[in-house]
Amino acid sequence: MPYLFSNIVKYTTAQKRAASRILLHGTMTQSKINTAFVTILGCLFMLSCAPRAEKAIPWPFETGKFIFIELRDEEDGHVIYGDFPPGPMIDFPTYMFDPHRGVLASHEFNFQIDDTLKVVMGKSKSLRGTAGAGMVSQLYGIYTFPYQTDDLFLRGIDEQGTAHIRYRDERILLRSGEEWVASATRRDTLGVFRERAIAEFTQSIRIIHHGLLEKSDIRKW
Repeated sequence: MPYLFSNIVKYTTAQKRAASRILLHGTMTQSKINTAFVTILGCLFMLSCAPRAEKAIPWPFETGKFIFIELRDEEDGHVIYGDFPPGPMIDFPTYMFDPHRGVLASHEFNFQIDDTLKVVMGKSKSLRGTAGAGMVSQLYGIYTFPYQTDDLFLRGIDEQGTAHIRYRDERILLRSGEEWVASATRRDTLGVFRERAIAEFTQSIRIIHHGLLEKSDIRKW
């Protein structure tokens, strides 16, 4: 029954090799497509997880005004047991603020007081009790938003005078006259047995919004 095999195509060795190359090329092409697709999905996922840039808030007030905000780092300590040595003595403050008259005074200004000045930031570190004694402080001028110093990010001031702030991972809306506080307490132990001494320390971070003030009330003492 030779006619049963008359429609069967017989391929040469060269034709078989060519067919193998076509199949292999198709497999590799599909593999590349799959890899590219996975790569694109990964990029889209990373973009969706990435933090979005925060837009600055336009300055809504006249050029003769500014906002005064303070960032205070305060540490206080007291002895619980034993003879715990006192902390260090640090410098004195470089500025003073009178909230009743709205006057901000300092013996040094390391920034320009001009029409572009929007916010004055007062930063301070103070020690009391067993933690030590004294305060160091400095004023900084802010001319554009957003502004970042250490762990504080200031996005801007809105038309109501509310400061849009992020401190570390916490978002804060601080109105004129308001204060935000975060505190943490720890215990330190020195020595052992009868020579042991224990003290407790509390660190408080304060952000204070002193409101809208006149630039003419920024003075030297």
